Amino acid sequence: MDCNRREFIALAGAALSGPAILPVFAEVSGEIQCLVYDADGQPLPPTALERFHICDSLMRPFTVPFETGSGAVRFTPPADKSFRISLPLIVPGFGEVFVYADDGGEGYNEGSLHHANPLVLNYAFARDRMATVRKVEADCRQSGVVISPETQERIDAAQSSLTRAEAAGADRTAQVRASMESLRDSLWAGELLVLARARTAIEHRPSRAGFLFGCNGFGLAAGYPDTLNQFSAIFNYTTIPIYEGWVEREKGHPDYSLFEAALNTLIGTTIVPKGHPGIWLEPENTPKWLQNISYDETKRYCLEHVRQAISRYRHRVHVWDIVNEAHVQPEVDRGMNGFTREDNVDLTVSALRAAHETDPTCFRIINITGTWADYYMGEHPEGTKWQRRPAAWQQSPYDYLSMLRDADARYDAIGLQYYHSGRDMLEFERDLESFNHFGKPIHVTEMGFPCSLAPFPGQEQYAYWGGGNGGEKMAWHNDFTESVQADWVEYAYTIAYSKPWIEAITYWDFNGRGHDGFVQEDGTPRESYDRLKNLLAKWRNQS
Repeated sequence: MDCNRREFIALAGAALSGPAILPVFAEVSGEIQCLVYDADGQPLPPTALERFHICDSLMRPFTVPFETGSGAVRFTPPADKSFRISLPLIVPGFGEVFVYADDGGEGYNEGSLHHANPLVLNYAFARDRMATVRKVEADCRQSGVVISPETQERIDAAQSSLTRAEAAGADRTAQVRASMESLRDSLWAGELLVLARARTAIEHRPSRAGFLFGCNGFGLAAGYPDTLNQFSAIFNYTTIPIYEGWVEREKGHPDYSLFEAALNTLIGTTIVPKGHPGIWLEPENTPKWLQNISYDETKRYCLEHVRQAISRYRHRVHVWDIVNEAHVQPEVDRGMNGFTREDNVDLTVSALRAAHETDPTCFRIINITGTWADYYMGEHPEGTKWQRRPAAWQQSPYDYLSMLRDADARYDAIGLQYYHSGRDMLEFERDLESFNHFGKPIHVTEMGFPCSLAPFPGQEQYAYWGGGNGGEKMAWHNDFTESVQADWVEYAYTIAYSKPWIEAITYWDFNGRGHDGFVQEDGTPRESYDRLKNLLAKWRNQS
């Protein structure tokens, strides 16, 4: 049986009141339909499905067109590829996060999905999260991690609800409600397990004396003594700005006074400075004279900036973000000339070489944003279908790093940014670990979580990659408060610090105008400041 788009939407919307829908697309078109509901068993509106996507185990989204209806999505699976299915979902009792279905960890493929057509995603999310939790639980027990009573209660509750979902049969409402209850508890259980595993790993090894705990130091440039004292009470590392648009607004007349002021603020401290960045072709921080010129001209001027900055400060600054976000820059839709992916890789390789030639001792970082490639989710519908497709110059972080490896790029660390992205901590850990494959040290170069969603002056200047457009508003743990922010900071730092191949963590900001900072504009510390201060003191005093 085949049907048109109108009939498909009607069938999906009626799913709760009738028997389970039979596969109606597979035999004719090869399309798969997924059904998804809210916690009460009501079909999700099409607007809630706009960030539906499929990705591989490395979180690289596939460019697969899909169509949405009331509580339904249909798409044609890629041939001969394994993938995960994901979308953001409000899970009462936990929050709103991207959830994943991956056929018990094996990954779906064209054949396995046709046997489950239609696929009720609520049940698939719950079943597959439970399978992941069981694997993490087994790993914890094998490695001697103590599983708390709270965690065990969550695991047992999730399994009990999943069993009820499995027994619901054709009662779709009962199946969905039980699945959502299972998902709530398995999301909590997964986070508690990976957190316990991280804490145990930290406890069983001595303090990491050379670890760099950093924070954006842009607010230190004015040299406020009180701010510097608050800063140095926690951090031994800071990122200071040397954007080309700040340095050379007028072509041929560089002015390093802002960078100098920030550096001078650090005199007499043991805080290690990092220059940021050598190259970042983002409109607001690129001088007008450097915009909309040829690639060859852009490359020449950018390499000149890298050489000049590193040469000028080689005796004071030894760590540099050489290239920032080249896998998503420059942005044509924001007034810049676009380059090819090959151009961006060539620019990166050339900048790394120029930095080394200028100062062979400098520590070179490739800074990367949007590790889940959420910018693939910015497309508008094409006709009746959505198309998850990057711009011509964009690619996933993993693919960009693979191209750099193939080009024999020489650098010292991979920098990863983790702003609030609508993911839980188990998925945060999974994403972190996916980059260990490259055999390079990892620096978490930027991370942040807001304690409020209230508007603030200058908010329009802040860009968020997390979760695509609007993803920063997904309420992890149900809310945005100082306590929730402190929890996020503690969890993220603990998981990252527990990984021996992660050598630095930098938070963004310390005292900025937004709601991510540790300190309010008047100098009052937020709960996250005290929480992190106590956490780092414990780690640093560990024998």
